[in-house]
Amino acid sequence: GSQTLFECGVIDLLREMDINLKDRYAPNLSREQLENIYREAFFDDYYVSSSNAITMQGELYNVDGRSNRVAAMSYGPKHVILVVGYNKIVDDMEAAIKRVESVAAPANCIRLNRNTPCAISGKCMHCKSDATICCTYVVHRKQMVKNRIIVLLVKEEYGY
Repeated sequence: GSQTLFECGVIDLLREMDINLKDRYAPNLSREQLENIYREAFFDDYYVSSSNAITMQGELYNVDGRSNRVAAMSYGPKHVILVVGYNKIVDDMEAAIKRVESVAAPANCIRLNRNTPCAISGKCMHCKSDATICCTYVVHRKQMVKNRIIVLLVKEEYGY
């Protein structure tokens, strides 16, 4: 679920292309169809997403609820393309964590209509709520497969 991909037009562009797009945003998908899309992504040639934060050292920091995004980024698809707005570039890992807790997690909980403390307060409360989207924390600092993850930095603010 990437707000960045919607805001910068990537989702619309992919929908117009003559490709086998597994569109998790397609209307009227059943829960089972959506789950299949999550699983099938591991066998795809390309996986397109965004990142919650990227440090000046090139580390990608991501927090996920279902863990499908961080799992696909870690292993599975042959190529991962991450579209990242410059607003997600931070100095270091401490700043990446702070960014997710004060910006990304609360905004996503509000967007997803989750009943979490951060959706109300606007900042992470380190909750253990059943509605939390902060279940899996992953830092990517390097890939063993050269050029598998490509980060496209966009010179505009996109996403949370």
